[in-house]
Amino acid sequence: MYIDIIGLVVLCGCIIITIRKGLFQNLRSNRLGWLAPRRIVTLILLLILCIEIQGQSPAQADLLRKAYSKHSKSLLYSFFDNWSDEISSNENESPNKWVAEAHKVFAAFYQPLELEKIGCRSDDKDLYKDSRYFIIQDTLQNIYMADSIPFASDELESYYISRIEQKYPNDSIRKGYIKMVEREKHNRELAPVFDIDYSAFSSIGIPTTEVVSNISFRPPVQFTDRKIVYLTSKYKRLLDNFLGNEHIDLGTENIMQVARSKGSSRKRMEFINNACKIFYGHWGGYWQYETYPVATSIVFDSKMQRAVVYYRLVYEGGVVMLEKLNGRWTILSGRLTWIE
Repeated sequence: MYIDIIGLVVLCGCIIITIRKGLFQNLRSNRLGWLAPRRIVTLILLLILCIEIQGQSPAQADLLRKAYSKHSKSLLYSFFDNWSDEISSNENESPNKWVAEAHKVFAAFYQPLELEKIGCRSDDKDLYKDSRYFIIQDTLQNIYMADSIPFASDELESYYISRIEQKYPNDSIRKGYIKMVEREKHNRELAPVFDIDYSAFSSIGIPTTEVVSNISFRPPVQFTDRKIVYLTSKYKRLLDNFLGNEHIDLGTENIMQVARSKGSSRKRMEFINNACKIFYGHWGGYWQYETYPVATSIVFDSKMQRAVVYYRLVYEGGVVMLEKLNGRWTILSGRLTWIE
């Protein structure tokens, strides 16, 4: 908190000195036209913005530290309530139709209390049953567009074999890929794969075009008995500072052991878990705050009637297929495809 205050005081001082210096130079040179007032207004607005940015975080940081020192769940809930009231969805600020539709897709896709809907294992279904708050991502990495996205198994098989025959005239390579497609179909695992995938199918995947990337993204999700908070960079820094980074390195105890928090960091994590469940990063040196699943990318067909969401769930991830039925996005199926 003290560092924030000192930084704000220094910034204020610099702005005031700049204003005075500009006025003095303009007076000496008799150049007090439109330029000086405009510059002054800009600097004053910058000062107000800095005060607004600095205002809430120190108070919230103090409240969280106080809650922890007093072992007070009620103060912890007040911290999250303030956070929820402070930052809301930005769906209405969507810069284009793709981002606007991505908000709607996410609202249908986001099922932290019914994770089996997106293909997760049964032992993950109660991951968030005790969470009072859900921490939602505030960015989306990419939105892509494909001309069409086949979902039916026969359609996919036909599409992939056509791509294989076009791309691989060599007999042995072609036969190998065709066998792979037939095996996936037999196992009922044939699904849309795109050229952006990191998989054996990506070379024959459905071509995509990136529409937009690094998107400010706070989707409008609602639950009757949970509150939503959005993980802005400001709140991420606040939580990083509170939790610290004491941890046991990846693989210290055995080759399968993920990095995990220890000492004061673990105690503080367990305190936060009274409100919402968070995780220490698999590789170590970072925290995973979002309430999963987190959408990383979305692929739409050109008519925006079908979508595939790439997602992360703690230390693994997968894809979910959705279709717009009667004007509403609906999950058709999902599955896990990778693990760290």
